Amino acid sequence: MAKHPLFLWLLLLFPSLLFAEPTTLVRTPPRELKFGGLSWRMKSSITPTAPGPNYYRGTEDSVWVDDWGLHLTIKQQNEVWWASEIFTRERVGYGTYTFSVETDARNYDPSVVAGFFTWDTAPEEYNREIDIEFAAWGEESGTTFQYVVQPYTDPSRILVFDPKLSGNLTTHRIVWTPEGVSFASYHGQVDPDEAESEKLLIKRWFYPNAPSEGRVRFRINFWLYQGREPKEAVHMVITSFSYERWRP
Repeated sequence: MAKHPLFLWLLLLFPSLLFAEPTTLVRTPPRELKFGGLSWRMKSSITPTAPGPNYYRGTEDSVWVDDWGLHLTIKQQNEVWWASEIFTRERVGYGTYTFSVETDARNYDPSVVAGFFTWDTAPEEYNREIDIEFAAWGEESGTTFQYVVQPYTDPSRILVFDPKLSGNLTTHRIVWTPEGVSFASYHGQVDPDEAESEKLLIKRWFYPNAPSEGRVRFRINFWLYQGREPKEAVHMVITSFSYERWRP
């Protein structure tokens, strides 16, 4: 086949064109932290995203681990309020989830929501979502706690209560088995397996119709209801977290 003179000239000038390899896009893996025996990944979004909608970021100044614990924040940067959300890399499921949280929930802005929950990306059984949440849902009446086995629109599947907090530190437990889901909350950082913890019990609740375990991960988020701007930045520390697999 005859070659055009211009083609030959280009080969002499740019020989690499003949042997160039296709460009490969390198995807940066999500930022990841270790805490409570699990690996946690960060949620990031540059457009408003559920829940909220909110902007989410997992940068080192938004989510981090130190000797105090795992920190999540809601803060403003460049006139944008950024929420934070993390999720386990590992699949979890039936078992016991125990965590302690240090945060001034009594004085949250009405728009602030803290959530601790299981989530399956498959839509069956309402994404197998089981929640403990601290929120006022935009109301000025103050932050309440709630236990939910979704959907929350069924009043038999949600318990909302005033925790009557005596400090900023609380401990919570979710026990999820095929027989049901039990919730418990305590004042302070306690071991719920010890009898002494009963003196610090805030609330206990059992819901009998548990979702199947599917392929859930555990998630923690700190966000703004309806994307409403708070009066100031907010900070939450998970001082401990553990997951113990259920064994029949």
